[in-house]
Amino acid sequence: MEKDIKNYFKEVYSIYSQGDYTEWTYRTPFENLIKGLNPDYNLTQEPKRAAGLGAPDFKAFYNNRKIGFIETKDLGENLDKILETDQLKKYIESIDNLILTNYLQFVLIRKGRKVYDCDLFMLSDLDKRNLSISKEKIETFASLINEFFEYKLPTIVLAEELAVELSKRAKLLKELAKDQLLNDLEKIKNNESPSSIYDFYLGIKELIKDVKLEDCADAYAQTITYGLFLAKKSCRGKLDRRTASYYIPRNVGVIKRIFLNISGEEFPPNISWIVDDIIDILNAAKLDEILIKIDKRGKKDKDPIIFFYEDFLNYYEPEKRKHLGVYYTPRPVVNFIVNSVHSILKKHFDKSLGLADDSVNVLDPAIGTGTFFWITFLVALGELKNQGLRGIIFDKIENHLLKHFYGFEILITPYVISHLKITDLLQRWHYRFKDDDRIQVYLTNTLEQSEVHDPLLFMREITEESRIANQIKTEKPILVVMGNPPYSGISVNKGKWIDDLLKKGYIRADGSKDDGYYKVDGKPLDEKNPKWLQDDYVKFIRYAQWKIDQNGEGVVGFITNHSYLDNPTFRGMRESLLQSFDRIFILNLHGNSLKKEKCPDGSKDENVFDIQQGVAIGIFIKNKNLREKKIYYTDLWGLREDKYHWLDRHTIDNVNWQEVKPISPFYFFVPKDTTLEEEYNKFWKVTDIFPLNGVGMTTARDNFVIDMDKSKLEERMRRFKHSDNSDEELHSSFNIRKKKGWSIRKAWNMLQPISDSDLKKYIKPVFYRPFDVQWIFWHDSVVWRTVKRVMKHMLKENLGLITVRQVAEGIFNHAYVTNTIIESRITLSNKGIAFLFPLYLYSDFEKKANIDPNIYKTLSEKYNKELTPEDIFYYIYAILYSPTYRKRYEEFLQYDFPRIPFVDDYEDFTKLAELGKELVELHLMRKRLPTSVKFDVIGSNIVEKVKYENGKVWINKEQYFDGVPGEIWNFYIGGYQVLDKWLKSRKNRKLESKDIEQFLQIVEIIRETIRLMKEIDKFNIP
Repeated sequence: MEKDIKNYFKEVYSIYSQGDYTEWTYRTPFENLIKGLNPDYNLTQEPKRAAGLGAPDFKAFYNNRKIGFIETKDLGENLDKILETDQLKKYIESIDNLILTNYLQFVLIRKGRKVYDCDLFMLSDLDKRNLSISKEKIETFASLINEFFEYKLPTIVLAEELAVELSKRAKLLKELAKDQLLNDLEKIKNNESPSSIYDFYLGIKELIKDVKLEDCADAYAQTITYGLFLAKKSCRGKLDRRTASYYIPRNVGVIKRIFLNISGEEFPPNISWIVDDIIDILNAAKLDEILIKIDKRGKKDKDPIIFFYEDFLNYYEPEKRKHLGVYYTPRPVVNFIVNSVHSILKKHFDKSLGLADDSVNVLDPAIGTGTFFWITFLVALGELKNQGLRGIIFDKIENHLLKHFYGFEILITPYVISHLKITDLLQRWHYRFKDDDRIQVYLTNTLEQSEVHDPLLFMREITEESRIANQIKTEKPILVVMGNPPYSGISVNKGKWIDDLLKKGYIRADGSKDDGYYKVDGKPLDEKNPKWLQDDYVKFIRYAQWKIDQNGEGVVGFITNHSYLDNPTFRGMRESLLQSFDRIFILNLHGNSLKKEKCPDGSKDENVFDIQQGVAIGIFIKNKNLREKKIYYTDLWGLREDKYHWLDRHTIDNVNWQEVKPISPFYFFVPKDTTLEEEYNKFWKVTDIFPLNGVGMTTARDNFVIDMDKSKLEERMRRFKHSDNSDEELHSSFNIRKKKGWSIRKAWNMLQPISDSDLKKYIKPVFYRPFDVQWIFWHDSVVWRTVKRVMKHMLKENLGLITVRQVAEGIFNHAYVTNTIIESRITLSNKGIAFLFPLYLYSDFEKKANIDPNIYKTLSEKYNKELTPEDIFYYIYAILYSPTYRKRYEEFLQYDFPRIPFVDDYEDFTKLAELGKELVELHLMRKRLPTSVKFDVIGSNIVEKVKYENGKVWINKEQYFDGVPGEIWNFYIGGYQVLDKWLKSRKNRKLESKDIEQFLQIVEIIRETIRLMKEIDKFNIP
């Protein structure tokens, strides 16, 4: 070996001494060295790459077995710095066996860890023209090279291990695809030919007009990686890039094109190497064993293909794993829906074979990975088997399942998986696909009417998919629509077609008119912020409803967000659905952790998905033979596994349904106790009493514009105003998250005309949380919604009532008072934000009461007294703190603004107003109360971990407030447990003496509030 190293030194010296050299110049001497060490060692040079693109410089082989990669840098370049570059970090994360060298120093990195670091010789040795190398260095270098070339990919037998290895490489493939696309865009500008990946990008843009380049690269990486996984599943021997397409369904143009592209010679070499590496990992995996182990995990609600995809996503991109509802629906949920639809077709539509009947056309408009079709096909095939019709199964597959079952999917990866998964299912039933057979799942956006472009301009296969999908979408009669549409509160599907369906309505097949979801009882919905009607799941329900209305009959079976069942914003939607369908069945699966849902007995309730939003199954039947329109409802509470167990054993036919009778104006789809509704609706609503009102401010960046310390806030705004940082640096240094529709540069520009001395003019006190007044920089530049229309009246002497329109937490305690501007979450409700009702309105000329003149006059006449605005305000505040009122009208307080009953007796009115005034004075902390609570242990006063135990409120391991009764600790205003929230808002802060005294006062204020609430309840409030 010493001789080989000295020859290497001579060759390097020869090039070095001439002075004209690059990184490439030394590659031949390096190759000669490696081959001289062992004839079984082979290196393959990668072609020269564009900056930022490509593979490591050498692939390394032991005989014909690839063992790793070598990345070379310029002679003598600092490798410690190179190791910190993004390029090397990506390599290290994705490549298990890697050498980095500058031809003098050699670093071996194994599974992200530096194993050897050897300086074979130094630049100074080249200057001296002679090499004196120690035996120790030779041995270290020999060990490094031997260790590198003797590496073998371990046999992978665990799903998690395979998922980790594939995800590491998929991440790098995503980055390389992104770099390639950026390079392609430059090529297009220069009239050069782009790579085949650019075709993929254009095809995706056909579906998603504003798709980000990074998202396209992500879709490409996932599709290739997971497609190769599924190809390997079908391949009994060694898989390679050139044969992978053989194991992919050939009758789907999009999938075929993708995998033919990776097999061709024109496939970009800077990407092909990592694809080859993915294939190497798959070939090293015992896939059959892995899939068997997956099946034995005890999760019978998933098939192995999807289970592994979950594992893969968990390591590839955990955030995507959180949104897996886009891809996957638990099997018991699908079982319930599919089996129910199957029964309905037999019972109400005279389809003796149910889903297996040739006249049944089925559409899943958001098919994901195909779980609904997977179950639907099994049910249809099972029906044939059970009825003794095995002899027609192959014919039914060819002429019914492959002809009349349609699926739409906008995301390429689940689209590919759905095809492969359903193909696999039918092959298990021994069906042999013919050349012109195809599963009718199409890559398209359900909520957009596609435009057909010149196929020469774009990826032809996707254009053809869009053309066929558009015919199905708009023209094909459909009898059944079912699936799990995506939930997205901020929908990106804002096309005119679906928007018109939502807002303008349409003519049904029977000639009747549908008014859309933005009207109720023929009148505009008149919602200030109807944004929840723009949620994607609402649009999918609307699309399904339209499709069935166009057909004149049919069934819809969806699992969706359950908010539409009782949220007032959806009342127009509910009325429209009632008009379209003759039977509606709602199975509320609950699981809403945002609403803190619990079972009726107080036990834990879990979601059937890994999400916070509660869900419900809705089955909607349109059939003229069902003469009387009816809606049925039931709840399913409990743990997830219990819900799965129940769903697997029930259909629509064996559920204990409760009939619901929705009535105007809300048309609730859930049971409501309406016995007091007529009485309650006679009372004035707070929005009637206080005509000017509005939501609290939303900053969208509280940590930047709100602070407990006024001087710190002023200094922060001054630093921001004077910063010469870039936009990215401003976001980073001030910890401001990006928000669509807001520009940090525009905000910065808006502040420039304001002098430093005038900055303090915009700093105002803000009621931020209960008993927690902080400071806000109240300026349109940095506050998302300043709500000046309402808030400006609170800048002068005033009172403001705070309450909400909807209550998610079940109990109405969302009443509070302010004398300053407020932040929108001051009384937390997971169904809505706080509204402010100022008592007085100010203009340049006058101060007037914000009380409806007719109501003011009616009350004065009722009591035969001239009432003051404050009298009315205090009385209302007292009513809202009446436990009896809250309990009596709890059903109605959950879904609309409070209505206020006024007592008949003036003396009672006056006394209640006095109690209300006491509460207002307390809640504005205008009184100082004596306290019996102690804070008697000396310590750091730093709030570390807050807990309550036996009358003690602990703030750290040593210190506590002593003498706090449980009912005070558990007192809530809105969704906030007041004492707990106040302390946790100060976590890791030191409580000053004024803070400690304030906390003691809050305890006493709550104690006195509880006493006054009991006093209020002594009166006979209607």
